[in-house]
Amino acid sequence: MLAVTGVVTLIFLVAITALASLSAEAASARARVRFLQRAMSAEAALSFMAATEPTRAYGFGVNDIRQTLEMEGPQQEPSNVSGVPVEKVMADGRRYTMDVDGPLVLRLQDQAGLINTAQLFGQPHERFLESAGVQPGERQALIARYTDYIDSDDLRQPNGAERADYADGGPANRRLIRPTEWLSILGARQAVEPKKWRALRDALAADATSATQNVNTAGPAALAVWFGLNDSQIETLMRVRAERPLTSLYDVASVTGAVLDLDQEQIFTYPSGATILTLHDTRSAWVYRARLTLTPFGLEQPLWIDQTELTEAPKRARADTTDAIRLPYAPR
Repeated sequence: MLAVTGVVTLIFLVAITALASLSAEAASARARVRFLQRAMSAEAALSFMAATEPTRAYGFGVNDIRQTLEMEGPQQEPSNVSGVPVEKVMADGRRYTMDVDGPLVLRLQDQAGLINTAQLFGQPHERFLESAGVQPGERQALIARYTDYIDSDDLRQPNGAERADYADGGPANRRLIRPTEWLSILGARQAVEPKKWRALRDALAADATSATQNVNTAGPAALAVWFGLNDSQIETLMRVRAERPLTSLYDVASVTGAVLDLDQEQIFTYPSGATILTLHDTRSAWVYRARLTLTPFGLEQPLWIDQTELTEAPKRARADTTDAIRLPYAPR
């Protein structure tokens, strides 16, 4: 009798555990669907903002007038003829809140303010490996393997890696499409320090079509990799650009005191036209990420949305609105 009772009790416990698990999975699925609906609404509003509001060195000038600014030296931004105050939406990764059937926490990051893993060359490439925690003795081999990964031939660089060296069929032989694809390079995943890579992840982008870099929206990680700036120089640069946009490499050098030996023809002070949007839910652990790219010459599709990604926040943490400010933009 006791044995039968024990078996029945065990069956009930298993059934209750299974029902609880199914209930938790259903709740998670409902939260994901609800968040995705709100995220799509927010994405649509922000896409409209990106397509209709003027682009500025810092991001977007809401209610601003359209004219060329900041490209020929420091200028005063014009007052809007309508008399409506101009609001700055900063595309430097700062936290905003936006209400879409409840609060969402969002970040807008100009892609030109990120480290482009599809365009890694020279000293910035070496500094990138250092910031990812790759040991000095492994860096040259990874640089060679990166070159073999992105070039179109099957000729192995010294210390490089081609098709025969990969268990899964070889390198892509094209530029990287997503930032995390860098870890697919032979030995890259084993060479990085996981903690440093996670800290660097949000400062990465991948775009083979654009080499633009914007010091007015770049974070500390990008500024350190591009120019080799130290913490004090980065702090000075970010303080100055909060007061006025930086307009040239000479401006960067005079502000930081750094000696910059870079391509003077490359644009370092204006957005790329692509913005990384990240939305965090305050009600669940879901996070949505997408890239909004302006294509002003594409009359049928003036803005593209790609590189979409839906993930769960680390440790399933809900977004905190404590240090976020309200987005100074309302959909029209």
